[in-house]
Amino acid sequence: MDLGLSGKRVLVTGASKGIGRAIAKTFVDEGATVAVCARNADDLAAAAAERSLGGLSLGGVVHHRPTDLAVEGEPTALVAWAAESMGGLDIVVSNVSAMAGPDWEASTNLDLVRTNELLRAALAHMDDHVDANIVCIGSRAANVAAPRIAAYAAVKAATVSMIKSLSREVARRGIRANVVSPGDIIFPGGTWEQVQRENSKLWDAIVRENPFRRLGTPEEVADLVVFTASPRASFITGANLLVDGGATSGLQL
Repeated sequence: MDLGLSGKRVLVTGASKGIGRAIAKTFVDEGATVAVCARNADDLAAAAAERSLGGLSLGGVVHHRPTDLAVEGEPTALVAWAAESMGGLDIVVSNVSAMAGPDWEASTNLDLVRTNELLRAALAHMDDHVDANIVCIGSRAANVAAPRIAAYAAVKAATVSMIKSLSREVARRGIRANVVSPGDIIFPGGTWEQVQRENSKLWDAIVRENPFRRLGTPEEVADLVVFTASPRASFITGANLLVDGGATSGLQL
C-alpha cells in the first residue's frame, strides 16, 4: 500500500533509539523528509546516519539537531529549525517523555507544558490541509492503575485529553491530531531489555500479562504511527490508538 508520504516533511522528537528511531526510519522508508532530535548528540548522529543510508533508494533525507525539550523555548526553536531545514512542516510526531515515574513536576513540565509548546509552534508552520497532522506517543499506562509510576500514567492520560481537545480546535483547518499508545515494547537500551537481563522474575510476570506471551517491537508501533500520519488515515482524528497486543483488558468508552 502506498501511504502517500513521499516528500512529506516530518519532525520526530526523541528519535535516537527505540520507538522514535523506528518511527523516523519508517517515514524515511516511505520517502518522507525527516527532521529528528534527541538529547544525546552522539546517539542522534548515529541514528540519523543509519536512516539516511536506509532511505536513499526512496529519496528520504534526515536532518538532526540535539535538543533538550524540557527547557522552555527549546521546542519553539526546534520547530523553527525543522521548518527552515525542510522548507516547511507537514507532520509532527511527539515522542518525548520525562519517564520520571513519581516525579510530578518533571512529568508535567515535559509531557504536557513543553509538549504543548512544541505543538503550538508546529501548528504555526502547518498549512490548512488534512495531510498536515500531529501524532503524540502516549502509553498503555494511561488506561490502567500504575501505582509506582503515578505521575507518568497521569500525564499520559492528560495527553489523550489534550490531543482530543486539540483535534476539535484544528479540525476547521483540516488538520488532524491523534495519540498512539504503546504497551510493553522491548528494544536495545530500553527498560524491558534491562529487566529481561537482570530480573527474570519480573520479566516472566510481564510476559504473562501480555496475551501473545511476548512484548512488542518498536517497528510494530512505528507502522501504526506512520499509517495514522498518512493520507490513508484521513478520517481518523481525536483518537487514542492502543498498540499493546491486547494487554489492556478494559473497554475504552
